[in-house]
Amino acid sequence: MDEFPADTALAAPAFAYVDFGVAHGLSRAALLAAAHLSDALRSDPDARIPIFTYVVLWRELITALPAVVVPVELIRALDESVLGVTAQVVLRADDLAHATQLFERFVRLTDTAMTMQRPERDDLIGFAVTHRPEVVAMRFPIELMIGTGFRLLNLAARTAVPVREITFAHAAGYPVAAYEELFGVPVRFEAPVSALWIPRDAMTTPFAGRDPIARRYLEAHAAQMLAALPAASPGSQIVSQIVSQIRDAIILELAPSGADLARVARRVAMSTRTVQRRLEEVGSSYQDLVDDTRAAMARTLLRDRARSIVDVAFELGYADLKGFYRAFRRWTDTTPVEWRAAERLTTR
Repeated sequence: MDEFPADTALAAPAFAYVDFGVAHGLSRAALLAAAHLSDALRSDPDARIPIFTYVVLWRELITALPAVVVPVELIRALDESVLGVTAQVVLRADDLAHATQLFERFVRLTDTAMTMQRPERDDLIGFAVTHRPEVVAMRFPIELMIGTGFRLLNLAARTAVPVREITFAHAAGYPVAAYEELFGVPVRFEAPVSALWIPRDAMTTPFAGRDPIARRYLEAHAAQMLAALPAASPGSQIVSQIVSQIRDAIILELAPSGADLARVARRVAMSTRTVQRRLEEVGSSYQDLVDDTRAAMARTLLRDRARSIVDVAFELGYADLKGFYRAFRRWTDTTPVEWRAAERLTTR
């Protein structure tokens, strides 16, 4: 993955992530260099950077700080002052319903690739976010986005928002207890959607921090900034959906064919060249997507202790254990047996 061509995000949080890494013993110069991030942008609260800069920073932090529950500690440390005008508007909302409307309206100022939905479930309203398929596959960024929303809503309400549950669509990468301690509510992984779930009857409870006069001023400023952003590509959402379909087809073809490109292409009713071109449009490649999908599935399958290592290797499309072990060591710097044993200890 080389770049996310059209998408940008507010730069200020990236410097907060760098500062977080430095506080945990990492080199500031090394983090800035790895992400191609200029420290000169730090003084501009409205500066924007490519999404790829964040992808690099997220990977650097996760890789370099294996003993730290990075998403939890980043959410805990994040200062809302670095979140730009979108956060300042949301902090002055009238109530939860209004806050989610404002966030949905101005979310592109924070990150042009982030989208928000409001799913419903029984008596609950969801505050859900998603992103490019490649970012969703990393898991941790979605946790950070949901956690930041949780922080903002509580700050706006000036009290604990009655969140019933927090769900994530991916498998847990860290002990669930760490998330529940941070949020103070049940947290469930491998759910249908990544979202905060709030009782419907709480959505119109007035916020103590509501400030319509300041908010209208900030909204006008945010609207001007939004108008100045390049228009979203009308095909970008369609491309993301297509990439998700390709990934789903890869999963179905791992065991039968080792994710043979021609067979995957037939499943999504495309030519092999179209599949490759669609992935190139998001800065990826077919082999990269197969590799990322295998890496994510390997962790999920290994958490199921009823599956043998041989079974996991077969389900991922490997002809022998040697190939699986070689790939798994490349992904995690450890073996499947060692990873499973360590995972068992961390989730007790």
